[in-house]
Amino acid sequence: MTKTVDAATMRQINKKYVTEIIYNQGPLSRIDISQITGLNKATVSSLVDDLIADDFVNEIGFGTSNGGRKPVLLQLNASAGYCIGVDIQITHMTTVLTDMSGSIIYKSIRPIDCADGGLTQTELEEILIDEMNHAAVKAPPSRHSIIGAGIALPGIVNFSTGSVFYLPNIEIRDWDICGALTKHFPFPIFIDNDGNCGAWSEYRLRQINNLVFVNVGIGVGTGIVVNGQLYRGAHGIAGEFGHMTISAMGLLCACGNYGCWEQYASEQALLRYLQEEEEEVSEALKLSPNLVSVAVARAIEKPSYKRAFQVLGQYLGIGISNIVNALNPELVVIGGTMALGAEYFLPEVQSALRNRSMASNKYVPIAIAHGDTIVSGAAQLPISNTILQSPLSAT
Repeated sequence: MTKTVDAATMRQINKKYVTEIIYNQGPLSRIDISQITGLNKATVSSLVDDLIADDFVNEIGFGTSNGGRKPVLLQLNASAGYCIGVDIQITHMTTVLTDMSGSIIYKSIRPIDCADGGLTQTELEEILIDEMNHAAVKAPPSRHSIIGAGIALPGIVNFSTGSVFYLPNIEIRDWDICGALTKHFPFPIFIDNDGNCGAWSEYRLRQINNLVFVNVGIGVGTGIVVNGQLYRGAHGIAGEFGHMTISAMGLLCACGNYGCWEQYASEQALLRYLQEEEEEVSEALKLSPNLVSVAVARAIEKPSYKRAFQVLGQYLGIGISNIVNALNPELVVIGGTMALGAEYFLPEVQSALRNRSMASNKYVPIAIAHGDTIVSGAAQLPISNTILQSPLSAT
């Protein structure tokens, strides 16, 4: 059955499309937008006038003329509104307030202990509300105030319904997190898997249409961008490569499977490799967001720490080789807390890629993400799902 779209709905669709073009590619002119979108110049001018009136877009000066009048350049108004982003990991919670361009104007890192049910769902919810309240009061006055909040979670979530199915290392199931938080905040709230948030953040930064983001912390998660769209799969849970089997008779994982990749290429694996090197690691440090940074500092003088990172790199490389053979991306980006140790494990990852991948996959570049990649991606969720056409909802 063919659906008809009335003029008002089509205008709203086109308005979001134009906003997205300016958001991703600005500064650019009305003529540039017309050429990119295929919309006629009069329609583009009318839509841009609406966006300027709404304070979402500013005219910032003149571009270069190819003859005739110089075109007026348009750019997203970064201070039109603000977004809250939260990244919940096993050992810590990072909360930011960003403007619409993604620039961080407030940041908080709060140590927590979620391992093996260390925090109940209610306790985690209370901490989350507290951190979001602290971020909200930091927002400067603006036309649109706080546009919304985005939350990155380390597990299987339902992006569409705003609920958690299962957070393996936190042991929380069936959590209507958006429903619970909406009772406390006047703005919309969105959630996504942390790997997806990292992948979209890297895509926005690099504008590479086919990439994989590998988030390495207590566990391992991935996000996949295909043809400029976030890939979710049939039921929204694509990218759980951390739970692919790389050892048939391997270690028991929190998910119930044996030999999962994250048991060999994560912080918990690094701890095990250090202990196999007869290194003592304090209980406090085991559950600390500073574990990897401390290990990096000690690796400068202690060969045993270097060897632990190298073993981890070998297994990380095995998993990444499997991924590139399956997906043939243009780029793989490694993020999460483990990224701090890249100088010690990256050569092993690249060696595994050359030895285990096929054809051009051997030469897929590996990049290291900056520390705020995931939380920045979370902060982009409200913009992508309110004022843009929401490529984040793609399957």
